[in-house]
Amino acid sequence: MSAGGHVLPGAAPVRNRAARPRARRGIIAAALAAAGVAISALAFGAIWPGEDAPSQPARLTPGEAAAAQTLVVRAQTLVSVSPEQLGYRVRVAGPLAGVRGRTDTVARTITLFVSPYDAPHRVAHDLAHEIGHAYDALRLSAADRAAYLRARGTDAAPWWPGREASDYRSGAGDFAEVFAMCHSASPEYRSRLAARPQHPCRALPEAARAANLGGGA
Repeated sequence: MSAGGHVLPGAAPVRNRAARPRARRGIIAAALAAAGVAISALAFGAIWPGEDAPSQPARLTPGEAAAAQTLVVRAQTLVSVSPEQLGYRVRVAGPLAGVRGRTDTVARTITLFVSPYDAPHRVAHDLAHEIGHAYDALRLSAADRAAYLRARGTDAAPWWPGREASDYRSGAGDFAEVFAMCHSASPEYRSRLAARPQHPCRALPEAARAANLGGGA
């Protein structure tokens, strides 16, 4: 996600409506990073709360909420790792335009924004992606992240999403996508940072390939 506009040499900066949403995105991104929250967007262009998408998920009827819960339980059977292995718990909310999941590394929660009409493999991918964010926050060092970017051929890419990159154009988002491909029964691949890896698990650090993430630090 690009930030800011271009100003001609010698010209006074022009404050316009287009610049304000970008400035707000930067403030929101910084606040999310400080709070330890990672957001996964539906597409590579992240939609930030308060901009072009509603900030609250859609309300589900009791029947729809029960169906969404059942769908998540089914999706969990398609994922080879669990949030509990990292000390996280899953919350289920109604669909939120542009956002599939949210990981709060302070509260240790993963929120999935689910429609009862979603495909199980898609929800499984969303869950595994968010577990990838949780694993990143708990287990990856700066050296691990730098090594991952080098191996993906994206040394100069920012790791965290924010003003300069959406989730799917950042190292963190790419890692979470590759993690999801390794650990979930899903054909989806949403990263826009690097090409789809032929062997997703091999692209991860060795410890991140394990079916049991609870052992070791």
